[in-house]
This record gives sequence, C-alpha cells and structure tokens, in this order.
Amino acid sequence: MKKITCTWMACLLVLTTMAFAVVKNIFDQLDMAEAEAREYIFGNFKEGNLAFPHSSVIKGIATGKRAGMVKELGDYIRRYSSSPEFLQDYKEARESAKPAAPADKAAKLKARLEEIKHDIESNEKGMKEATGDMKKLYEATITMLKAEQKALQDPKDPQHGLFMSNFAEGDDLNAEQYAAAMKEFDKEYPANVQALIKRRLQEFLALTADIDFDAKLVERGGRKRFADPKLEAKDETWKRCFRCGHETITAARAYAQQWLKELH
Repeated sequence: MKKITCTWMACLLVLTTMAFAVVKNIFDQLDMAEAEAREYIFGNFKEGNLAFPHSSVIKGIATGKRAGMVKELGDYIRRYSSSPEFLQDYKEARESAKPAAPADKAAKLKARLEEIKHDIESNEKGMKEATGDMKKLYEATITMLKAEQKALQDPKDPQHGLFMSNFAEGDDLNAEQYAAAMKEFDKEYPANVQALIKRRLQEFLALTADIDFDAKLVERGGRKRFADPKLEAKDETWKRCFRCGHETITAARAYAQQWLKELH
C-alpha cells in the first residue's frame, strides 16, 4: 500500500480543498475508504507512525483553503479517538503488548515436577529395551530424577533447599528486567488513552516548532536541497513537514495546541 509520510497531524489537515458542508464524510472527497483511514489514524496514535493512505487528490490541493479543513479533519480525529471502537482497539493493543511477568517459584516448581515426571517415564520406557551399560545409564538417570522429585516435594528433605535454590537463580535480574520493561510499556501504552494522545500532540508540536518555510533551497544532484547544511541534516519527516507548507502546518499547530490545552 502506497503511503504518504508527512506528520500525522499535517497529513490529515492538508488533504483537500473541496467544500465539505454537504459531504457525508471528509474521506468521500478523497476517494478513500474511511475504514482504511481509521486504521492508519489508529496506527499513528499507537505507534507514533507518520503514515496515511495514498490519495491522488492531495497533489491537486490549492492554497488558501487548507486552513479551513483543519478544524473539520481535526474534529473527525477527535471524535474517532474518543469512540468506543478506538478505545476498545487500544485496550486490546495495550494488553497484547504488555510484558509477561516472570514466573514465581510456585509456578516454576510445578513446571519442574511435571518435567521430571515426563523424564522419568521416558527413561523407564527406554530402559525396557536397553542392555548393558546403556541400561545402567538409564537406571542412574531415573534414580537421580526421583531423588530430585522427592526433595522438591518434601520440604523436610535434606536436599530440598538445594534444589529449590535453582529457581532463585536469576530471579533478581528477571525482576529488574521486568520492572524496566513495564516502565517502558507504561510510557508507550499509558492506561489512559488521553495520555497517549497528549504525547502525540506534543511530539507533533516539537517536530514542527522550528520550521523555516522561507529557507533557501538549491538544486543539487537533480534534487532540491536546503542551502543551510543544518537544515539539510534534518530528518526526512521534518523535511516533509516543510513541504506541507506554512498554511497547513500553522493551522495544524494551532489546532493541536488547542486540543492539548483541553486535555490538561
């Protein structure tokens, strides 16, 4: 699927110059499926992507009317991002991304006892057909497994503490890693979806804060490039926001700032 990667907010606020008063849905003007647009909007909020479905209408947009589309498209995004569908999709995505907690000792003990039982049965089956030294090896293995099984099941067994200590090895590190993973998870997938929306708005405002739309461009290698090396060193996302133009970005920033203000 062809994508246009401008900033997610600017992308939605620059799409068309047609009148929208009698149009059922803004995406009808773009010959674009609303369901597909919603998938992109949700993905951009969730993952911080800067993507949107391709629309041939975009290339024909005239200046002078783009700012008028900001409120219409911004309002659409706001309605969708507070809809039961969006909230449910986010809940499912968050649950799916949640790090798995390290198993506790009880779970590890249960898993080990099941493993021992399986190993004993397998060795007993193999021993029936074995002879000589191989049979002795099976017998020794079974004896060792049963000794561990008994020790794990009986807290009074002299070897109980020794075998139980195997479950503790690495637990502190796992707990530390889990705590770090959960911290990152809560940052990327906050429990309140409004916190995620707030962060995406802040990211957009930070990204577009220093765009000089009058920056000089020069022809170099068959492409338009910034004359200022510092601007030329900017990432592609910033440059695409520059190409969106002053009218669109200014209107998008004003809408984002107002939305952000209302989220506080």
